[in-house]
Amino acid sequence: MSDARHRSRRNRFRGGASHHGASRYGGSRAGGRGRAVTVGLGIVSGAALLVLGALTATGIGFAARAAWDAGSAGECADGGERATLTITTAPALAAPISRLAADFDRQRAGAEGSAGPCVTLAVSVVASDRVLDTLSRPESPDSPGPPDVWIPESADWLELGQESDPVTAKLPAKATTIAGSPVVIAMPRLMAQRLGWPEHHVTWAELAAAAGEADFWTHRGEPQWGDFRFAMANPEHSAAALRAVIATVGAARGLTAAEMTTGTFDQDRAAQLTVLRQERSIDWLPEYDQQLFDSVRTGGTENGAAGSAPSAFPALEADVIAYNRSLTSQNGNPPTTTLVASYPSDGMFTATVPYIVLKKTASSSSRRAAADAFAAFLRGDAGRAALSGAGFRTPTELAGHDDPGGLAGTLNATDGVRSVPPKLASTDASDSTLGTARRFFRHARQRGATLVALDSSGSMAEPVPGTDPSRTRLQAAVETSLAGLRLFAPDSQVGLWRFSGEQGAQGVQGYRDLVPMAALNAPGRGGTHRDELIAAQAGIVPGGATDLYATTLAAFRFLTQHYVPGRLNQVVILTDGRDTNRGAAAPSLDSLIEQLHAEYDPKRPVAIIMIAYSNDADLTALSRIAAATAGRSYLRPDPSQVVDIYLDALTRVRP
Repeated sequence: MSDARHRSRRNRFRGGASHHGASRYGGSRAGGRGRAVTVGLGIVSGAALLVLGALTATGIGFAARAAWDAGSAGECADGGERATLTITTAPALAAPISRLAADFDRQRAGAEGSAGPCVTLAVSVVASDRVLDTLSRPESPDSPGPPDVWIPESADWLELGQESDPVTAKLPAKATTIAGSPVVIAMPRLMAQRLGWPEHHVTWAELAAAAGEADFWTHRGEPQWGDFRFAMANPEHSAAALRAVIATVGAARGLTAAEMTTGTFDQDRAAQLTVLRQERSIDWLPEYDQQLFDSVRTGGTENGAAGSAPSAFPALEADVIAYNRSLTSQNGNPPTTTLVASYPSDGMFTATVPYIVLKKTASSSSRRAAADAFAAFLRGDAGRAALSGAGFRTPTELAGHDDPGGLAGTLNATDGVRSVPPKLASTDASDSTLGTARRFFRHARQRGATLVALDSSGSMAEPVPGTDPSRTRLQAAVETSLAGLRLFAPDSQVGLWRFSGEQGAQGVQGYRDLVPMAALNAPGRGGTHRDELIAAQAGIVPGGATDLYATTLAAFRFLTQHYVPGRLNQVVILTDGRDTNRGAAAPSLDSLIEQLHAEYDPKRPVAIIMIAYSNDADLTALSRIAAATAGRSYLRPDPSQVVDIYLDALTRVRP
């Protein structure tokens, strides 16, 4: 038995919810997923049923069943009850695995005197991320439980499972490799050719630069193509996307996947900023890879000018092949919107397809024998041919050898891929590195609901210690605020207050609402809401007392009252750090802390972030205020350090 876990450390991935051959990309899916039909324990698009039409209908959907040995459908030759070997596979592998199960049945039934185990194969189709999620939960008497055999589209899922004790209790540490597919950068053919394909293959570094360049296609003589639209599926659900995150960081930091550690994504600020920028550059982030292919089918044109299809996205090579072949088979002519694959030289990975026999199956001699027999069949001539027909490379090809029954012999020019796969690396990222990369991208996806309160008291006109004497505390605070605005995603909600001990529009309160909470990309005075925030800060003139404690409490209460579920709700106080409001109604530090503790709701958390710009700042007081709401305090950051503050806020919440 080959070691898919070891091989996956050289080429580990997880792909999206795509389907085999013509049916895998046989039509658009309205609303992202479109119509879905239950298939055993999972889902598959309605179009995929064209391929799965031969499957036996059951009470819960469709399942491929292969009966072994002589005897009736319900009993064995010796009169005993027939057992069922359950196999769960990824949507990308649904058609070949289901067909091979049926072929295996016919082969066994036609062999006289067959002495194989008396077992029925039942194939169900479930997205790999959902299988992993199911395995991480306690088994319930009301649920069907985990399968006997799991065939995800990537051994990355096996690796990711090693991070969880409940999952490792159910999965082995290694598995047989039955196929594989490189991760590539997919592009419409004409766009790729404009960038030099097939002689030049776009790299991850070039992809990141293109995604951030305004008027990219205009600068290259193709204004009709509009913006360069970088898209990818969510790394929570897609192996290709997860590998794109790792590869982009590797290209930026000069690291191979094997050189990365958990600290790369947990502690390396440059790596984290790379992921943050990548996330911000994504034009569209659907759940699964197939939605990207569907968008090319429905939104792409021969000259790429339709405006909705992506210019480039990470994908499995097998999915590119399946997409192109589905167009040819449906139209009967060479398709007008074919995709081609770039094999980036600064980070090449291959998703190996593991055949995972769960521990519960290995403990049963009959099920283990059945699982081993089907694994051998998959690695035989029939299995290799079927998996190659679905666009996957054979284990022999992955090892760098010719395989007469492999994928290379079936390829043609319209497939858009290389005939020879790239050489595999000897080592790869660990399971913990995969896990931390996946989690940090989840953090980067967090959107904020942020209320910024800017100290405009008279003391903010004083210079910032240790800097240019002409640079005031207020100027430093505004610079920090503007730097933060550049980091926020366009759909982040931000509001702006100013505070001092002067009479304001809201009576005797020491704060004024300058710009109400709204999304940064929403319309605002003079442009967008972001533009309005920038303009409002430019006109602030310092004066009055520092009404710090009352403003902090008011801002906390405002955001608690207007809490936005699913976002990082936070109050950011920019101040010189000492409360100088001596009014009779002004709260003391202790009373402020007491009220924050009493009103803070961990189920609807609003964090206070304190940023001070003076050596005279009461750091103990600021730290106590922030700690009361699980926030943090900072002293005199320059604009370059705002990234650290922002990333601290992102990683403070760990789902």
